[in-house]
Amino acid sequence: LMTSAETTAILEHPLVREDPGSSQVIRTVVQTGTSDLKTRFGMDKQEMAMLFSSSSKEILCMNPRIRKYIRSDCSQTVSPVITATVTRDNNVYILAGTEFDSHLSLQVYNHAGNVWEHLSSVCTCKGEYHPDNTPIYAFLLEVCGHLYYLSFIYPEDEDIFMWVHKYSWHSSQWQECSQPELGGEFNVRMAVSCGSHLYVLTGTEMHRYDPDKDQWCKMAPPIANLSAPRPERAHSLTAAVIGTEIFCLTGWYGEMLVYDTESDSWRELPPWGQPGTRCNPHGLMEASTFVLESQLHVLLCYKIMVDQWQGSRMYVYDRCEGVWREREVDMPRGYWDCSDPGCCVVRMNLAYLHAKSADRLSRANP
Repeated sequence: LMTSAETTAILEHPLVREDPGSSQVIRTVVQTGTSDLKTRFGMDKQEMAMLFSSSSKEILCMNPRIRKYIRSDCSQTVSPVITATVTRDNNVYILAGTEFDSHLSLQVYNHAGNVWEHLSSVCTCKGEYHPDNTPIYAFLLEVCGHLYYLSFIYPEDEDIFMWVHKYSWHSSQWQECSQPELGGEFNVRMAVSCGSHLYVLTGTEMHRYDPDKDQWCKMAPPIANLSAPRPERAHSLTAAVIGTEIFCLTGWYGEMLVYDTESDSWRELPPWGQPGTRCNPHGLMEASTFVLESQLHVLLCYKIMVDQWQGSRMYVYDRCEGVWREREVDMPRGYWDCSDPGCCVVRMNLAYLHAKSADRLSRANP
C-alpha cells in the first residue's frame, strides 16, 4: 500500500510524465485500491510491545498509550525464551531453552496460527568452556537480513568467553564468526544491532562488528565506568536503538548513556529520579528499554516475592523537551520477563490476537 507521498513521487517521475496515459492509469489504480482500505489484509495491525511469561507459553502484547493489553496462549508449548528479536520484515525469532543447555532452539512466530515453529538448533558454546553449572548469556540480533547469535560465558576465576554465530537461511546451519578481543571490566553486558553493524558494550569498552569484513574494532569507551559498584547501578544493561543512536539504561533512576554510531561519541540523558528514592526499596526490579511508536520507553517491573510481580512503572522520553514522563501502565497479573529476553516491538494483527485471546477465555470458562 502506497502513501500519498509515494504516489506523488511516482507520478512526478520523468518516465511517467513523458506518457500522460500512464499517469492516468496509475491514478485510476490508486483510487480503486484505496476505496476499500478497511477490508485490506493487514490493515488491522497495531505496533505493540511483546513480553514473554516465565512459562513461555503465554505472551502479552501491549500498547499503554491506547491502553490495550492482550494476553494470548501460544498453541504450542516451548522451552523458556532466552533471547528474542524482531526483524525488519516483522518476523519474531526466539532462541528457546535454558541458560544451562548445550543447544538452543531457533524458532519463528507464526502470527496467524499463534505458534512457534522450530527452524534450527545452535550450540551454546564449545563444550570444554561450558561446565554444567555455568550459565550462558545470549543475544539474538539481525543485521542486513541475517540473524546473529552472540553468547557469553563467565566461568568462575577464568577469562570471559564469547562466541558469534551467523545463521544461514539456505542450509539452516550456524556459521562461526570472528570474536572481539575483550578487555577491561566485563561484568556488564549489552549487545544490539544498529545500521549495518553489531555493537557489544562491556563495563569499560565498546566494540563494533562489520559483517562484510567479519572484523571487530574497538570504538570510543563509555564516559562512565559501568562496572563501578553503585547501589543504583543496574546489574546488566538494557538498550534500544533510534536511528543511529544507541540508548543504554545503566541505573534504576533513569541514568542513561547515549552512543552516537556516526560520530563515535557518548552523551548522557537527564534521569527521571534521584538516587535514594527507589521505586520499590524492599523488592527486586527488572527493566526493559524499547522503542514503541518512535518513542523511547523504559518498563520497570518490581516485586517483593521472588516468583510474583507486585507492580510496574513506565517512563517515556520526550525528545523535544529532553525530559522523562511517566506513563500509566496496567499490566495484567502474571510473571512477565521484563529483562530477559525483554520487550520485542512488533506489528501485531489484532484480529489474530483477539481470536486467540477469546479462545483462551472460552477454554478457561467452559
